[in-house]
Amino acid sequence: MLKTEEKSRLFKALGEPARLRIIEFLLNKKQCTCICELAKYLKKDQSVVFRHVQVMKDAGIIETKKECNFLMCCIKDKARLRKLLEA
Repeated sequence: MLKTEEKSRLFKALGEPARLRIIEFLLNKKQCTCICELAKYLKKDQSVVFRHVQVMKDAGIIETKKECNFLMCCIKDKARLRKLLEA
């Protein structure tokens, strides 16, 4: 069960349309995706996308890893997130 503070971070992360679009995009990917690909998809600057990713990372939704010069993003627990979004 999530604590109140964790729930607050989670709902804050899900409360922005751009973040929901990122989540939808990542849920349909089989592997991690680069911030640059997310920026193209959203038609936004990479720095804006990075800030959205950081909020979701802080909420425990996304994990990131560095590969060469690229920051790769993926959903931590796709099944749990899908279940949460269906409610």
